[in-house]
Amino acid sequence: MITLTDKLEKATFVTHAGNFHADDVFGTVLMERLFGDITLIRLNDYHDDGTKIAYDIGLGKFDHHGADFDKKRDNGIHYCGFGLLWQAYGLEYLKKEKIENPEKVFEVIDELLVIGIDAFDNGEYTVDAPFNVYTLSSLIEQFRPKIGRSENENECFLKAVSFADTIFEQILKDAIGKVYAMREIEKKEKDIKDKILVLDEYIPYEYALFKLGLDVDFVVYPSNRGCYAAHTVPTKYKGFTPKIPFKKEWAGLRDEELQKISGIKTAQFCHKKLFLATAQTKEDAIEFIYKTLKG
Repeated sequence: MITLTDKLEKATFVTHAGNFHADDVFGTVLMERLFGDITLIRLNDYHDDGTKIAYDIGLGKFDHHGADFDKKRDNGIHYCGFGLLWQAYGLEYLKKEKIENPEKVFEVIDELLVIGIDAFDNGEYTVDAPFNVYTLSSLIEQFRPKIGRSENENECFLKAVSFADTIFEQILKDAIGKVYAMREIEKKEKDIKDKILVLDEYIPYEYALFKLGLDVDFVVYPSNRGCYAAHTVPTKYKGFTPKIPFKKEWAGLRDEELQKISGIKTAQFCHKKLFLATAQTKEDAIEFIYKTLKG
């Protein structure tokens, strides 16, 4: 539970007042998850004397605003308050929660969540698109008091923290799943043939393939729609451009039409972007691949 106070002597944690960001909001999420009940004060100005945990304010160990601050990752992204807190307390929190493989989960959460918040907060990354894209950082800002409405800033801050806590929980579960997938897919590396990975059950494999650096062009797995899917591997993680697309003449076809032109008996569907094909049997899903490779 977070208790907000306006008495500095009662506070054990300090962050800045005014417009809040994903940085201080997610930092608060982590502090509450690790320490339980916390008493927090939000101030316009504070000098970190080491008596409290101060983040994103105070020019102490968890503030990135100092003129001489230059702590950054190998990829060049500087840390912000949340990133500094995660480096100091993230692994401790995961161990407290008895998360399996905490070191790996720590790394994945840093990659999935923390780096992005750091980058946006430091102005080191923006989204350039012909339409508005709500990033996680900009969604947090939507909780700020709105012009023309009488809203209490601290109440809005707590709503943002509650929202961020929900997001953090889902990303934590996602990270745990990704670490599990890496472990399971690594076991199957010896069974990869012709750069085809065949799964007996669906595992969210995409992140694992790129993280492990496996030389795979196609993945076959049982679909939750009751068929088998053959999926191309994209040229980059989260991309849609396949390394090797399925045959152009299959694009968008279904059932009998696809079966006739492909010669695959139980063929069901081929995506018009040529990255997915499905069949009723595993053998026929694999056949999509070999017919593609033969040209």
